[in-house]
Amino acid sequence: MKPRAWLLPVIGLFLIGAGVAFCLRGSPYLVIVNTDRGREFRIPLGSRFTLSYVNSIYRAPAAEDFEVGEKNEIVLKGVRTRSAAVAQYYGFEDGREYYPVERRMKSFALRVGMTDLQALDVGNEKVSLGKMGSAGDRLEFRVEKLSQARVWLSRITKD
Repeated sequence: MKPRAWLLPVIGLFLIGAGVAFCLRGSPYLVIVNTDRGREFRIPLGSRFTLSYVNSIYRAPAAEDFEVGEKNEIVLKGVRTRSAAVAQYYGFEDGREYYPVERRMKSFALRVGMTDLQALDVGNEKVSLGKMGSAGDRLEFRVEKLSQARVWLSRITKD
């Protein structure tokens, strides 16, 4: 029985190591900062998300499909709209409903609209941008890899 006495401490160290690795492993999060109010929102990401809105100039619905690229880039993959005017605003002129795009960026910003028609679709979750600020507030979007430990600590130390 004594020759196996080392087994329990080894298993314990293995479990502790696995727990630490899990807590330190980074996962992609969409970080949205309301720069006017100093508020930050973190949404866990898979690899894709969609921003849906009504275009403020042409009052027509549109959606932008994004995915997470290498080095935490945000990649605009396509634009959906039935409005010829909105399509033309983006520089498209052939009258389709979906326009593939490949635009890479580190971040982007937009303003919260006057109506509650701006939404972010992430996985099965739909988040209204109106809940992140008031009309006219500037929202900055970026992707960060955050460790689970950092996410937990930010929840504990919040306010």
